[in-house]
Amino acid sequence: MKKLPAILVATLFVCSLTACLRYTPSREELQEKYEGAQEAIGGAVEFAAYEAALDSRLEDLVAQRSPLLTGSAEGGYPVGPGDVLDIAVFGFGDLQTSSEVAPDGTLSLPLIGQTRVQGKSVPQIQRELRSRYSNFVRSPNVDVSLKTYQSNRVSVIGEVAKPGVYPLRRPGQLLTEFLSEAGGKTQNAGSRIILLPAPRILPNQMPSTSGTGAPVHMASAGGGQAQIGVEIELEQLIGQVDQPPLLIPMLSGDTVVVPEAGMFEVDGEVNKPGSYRLASRISVIGAIAAAAGFTYSANVHEVEVVREIGGGRKAAITLDLEEIGLRGARDIRLRNGDLVRVPSDPGRFFRRQVVDTLNGIFNGFSVTQRAN
Repeated sequence: MKKLPAILVATLFVCSLTACLRYTPSREELQEKYEGAQEAIGGAVEFAAYEAALDSRLEDLVAQRSPLLTGSAEGGYPVGPGDVLDIAVFGFGDLQTSSEVAPDGTLSLPLIGQTRVQGKSVPQIQRELRSRYSNFVRSPNVDVSLKTYQSNRVSVIGEVAKPGVYPLRRPGQLLTEFLSEAGGKTQNAGSRIILLPAPRILPNQMPSTSGTGAPVHMASAGGGQAQIGVEIELEQLIGQVDQPPLLIPMLSGDTVVVPEAGMFEVDGEVNKPGSYRLASRISVIGAIAAAAGFTYSANVHEVEVVREIGGGRKAAITLDLEEIGLRGARDIRLRNGDLVRVPSDPGRFFRRQVVDTLNGIFNGFSVTQRAN
């Protein structure tokens, strides 16, 4: 028994060399880990700027398109190449026709010939035809209606049952209608969608990635011009008990992207560290539960969420999970690619090493004693 302290010291020394238990570094040590990156990991200010930029982008989109919901927007459905119009001049059957808008944006009509209609609404076309036919007919009664919608389209791609390009049939047609027409989301879809507005609708008025590193979703819009994406929660479109559904009218050239759910990672002092599928509405508490909870060595007061914020940059925020779990403090919903880090509490970590090492020695010692 006199050799026990020496054995203990030796065992602890070997354990420290062979990393019997993996120590999860603090925030300062994490900064050192990314020292070779382009920029250091930002803090809570940059993290908050990320969320604020996403919210601001959505608010701008809703504000810009709200006139389409009230009917106060100028004009209406803009007619274009490929659309088919039914035109009738009452009392003159030979002037009745069904005509497709040519690639140059014109209609070829009886008596008056080529008429440019591209970009005009049905009421505007009707007024113009009435004016032109008045040169041949006294007080003409002209009726114009859209028979086929082809020129104005919205693309729905990603994790939907029927990805494709769908016609925009009227001003103010909602995003939810296009999602429904595309068959709804698949089982692999996440809880967020990305709307890439037509470049002419949302010019470069959105937050950039400079300064605070505000995030953007970019995509080619033809001709090399980039589109800035707006992120929308699917539950916002559906609405909640205390929140009405978010009504977002679509415009020609919009693209709706329904991404996969994605993954998040939990590392450090949890029982099952690893990567997990990003389920709907999962928060940091849910991530810890997915990883089978904390180990004894966990520092629950300094759990970190590390997030990509665009431009190859990262930002981290520290949460006290005791305050969240026991006192109802605000939790954070995770995003695709998030890393949840649970650092080690130095005191608990050392005590755990000592206890585990002692238990190993005592188990071996008792077996030896029984053998004797």
